[in-house]
Amino acid sequence: MTCHRWLRPVGWLLVCGCLLLAAPTVGVADATTAVATTAATGEITELYPNPTTDENRGEYAAVKIAEPGNWTLTDGEGVVDLPDGQTGRFVATRHPDKTAAYTNAAPVVASGSFQLAVSGETLRLRRGNSVVDTVNYEDAPESQQWRAGREPRWQPAGFEPRAPTTVSDASVEAFVLPDNPAAPVEAIDNADNRLYLAAYTLTDQRVVDELIAARDRGVDVAVLVEGGPVGGMTEQQATVLDELAAAGVDVRVMTGDAARFRYHHPKYAVADDTAVVLTENWKPAGTGGADSRGWGLTAESEGVANELAGIFEHDTTWKDTPEWETVREEIETVEAEAATGSYPQHHPPVSTTAEELTVLAAPDNAESALVERINNTDDELLVIQPSIGDRDYRLLRAAIRAADRGVEVRILLSGTWYAEEENTALAEQLRERVADDNVPLNVRVAEENNRFGKIHAKGIVADDTAVIGSLNWNDNSAENNREVAVAVTDDVVADYYREVFTGDWQAGGDGGGFSLLPSGELPTGLVVVAVAVISATALLAKRWLVFAER
Repeated sequence: MTCHRWLRPVGWLLVCGCLLLAAPTVGVADATTAVATTAATGEITELYPNPTTDENRGEYAAVKIAEPGNWTLTDGEGVVDLPDGQTGRFVATRHPDKTAAYTNAAPVVASGSFQLAVSGETLRLRRGNSVVDTVNYEDAPESQQWRAGREPRWQPAGFEPRAPTTVSDASVEAFVLPDNPAAPVEAIDNADNRLYLAAYTLTDQRVVDELIAARDRGVDVAVLVEGGPVGGMTEQQATVLDELAAAGVDVRVMTGDAARFRYHHPKYAVADDTAVVLTENWKPAGTGGADSRGWGLTAESEGVANELAGIFEHDTTWKDTPEWETVREEIETVEAEAATGSYPQHHPPVSTTAEELTVLAAPDNAESALVERINNTDDELLVIQPSIGDRDYRLLRAAIRAADRGVEVRILLSGTWYAEEENTALAEQLRERVADDNVPLNVRVAEENNRFGKIHAKGIVADDTAVIGSLNWNDNSAENNREVAVAVTDDVVADYYREVFTGDWQAGGDGGGFSLLPSGELPTGLVVVAVAVISATALLAKRWLVFAER
């Protein structure tokens, strides 16, 4: 059976699979608050009030004691006596045998009425009769820990945020799909020591064969996939995972109620000191070149490869990524047909030495880093997305601000059947708020054409920087999913994706289209929306839209 995730919305939602509609949800960090006042001698450092276990077994409150003394911790109903005459880190818990998976602090058994309430609590750390530290919280999020000294304070248990990692002067190859389906396979086919592949879905048999061949020649091979993709795991993917596991590949599946991310959604691989980052899934429609417009980048860089390997290790070494064999019988599968399209190569790969590469990850740092890059764009911003979450989404607001200050902004969205209506509605809503035709913001909704089947790429070109990765422009992707992207500052790479974008922008389609321009003209091939806005505040609206990818 497909396991549920923390705060996975009920109802319809377009997240990495199909068009779904949902009632808006409040992010857990926004729904909870915690306040602390601390002193140097002792502090409350960590809380875990709401684990996904029977009777909340494993809940704890952690403290750090710098000076020995008569220390106690109380929730107002029960009191825990901390070790007298000792310093260090301690956790007050009713179930010390259950806390080792979450913290290595010394357990102190809490008896009596000491218990962390999910609905809210006030804890006080005392030294004798003096209160040294106080923390209060409301509505503890499920399977999340509160920690002092980090923002946001509440984060999924087992999740350690990373800062962006930047390297200089790296050899890179930029490519696009469906033009170059050989590129992602060639990036991993010569691994000698390590080959790690992170995926939302994996069904491209060419990739599977490379993984098995690497394992056969003694390479350390590991795979991590999403265990509950929208719509269910396909029978083809389950068969592929069976094949990999039988060949000795370490296959991990992110699944379960305590999963740190709503969806494991990145598309990257590490082959020795080579890294490949994609917007596309490892399946025929994506890396197989049979359907989607996607962007990809290969980097010959030990620094980039090591950072992605670090993310992979972080994501595969906790309790929410069990071995495939252990959960195989619990996961239901569904039938699905593979894409079979064929498209010509309009854009061969281009190789160069990039000035700078920065690895970004969500929910760690990607959204804020992209906002900063857009805010610093001076001349041109190109955005390609399957869809955009809503008119008030943070990255869209940043793009509008760029247009307001004179940056040429173009946004290309998917016109495929499950996204066309909402994408067109979003663009029309912007057009209805046109107040100044001199503001250079344009949106196009692209239909299928002879260049690709549908828009699935998730990237930007901001002056001389291109960003390629799995991040969809919606709150769920940025705040709840695991996503990975790479920002490349280099004129050659930026010009390459600019050329691809311009070709896609201008391309017609076979199915006809319509115009939302004031003139009412009916061009074929593209649904075209030219919009101009006078300020970002014109985008504020009550309607809630969520898009991601299929």
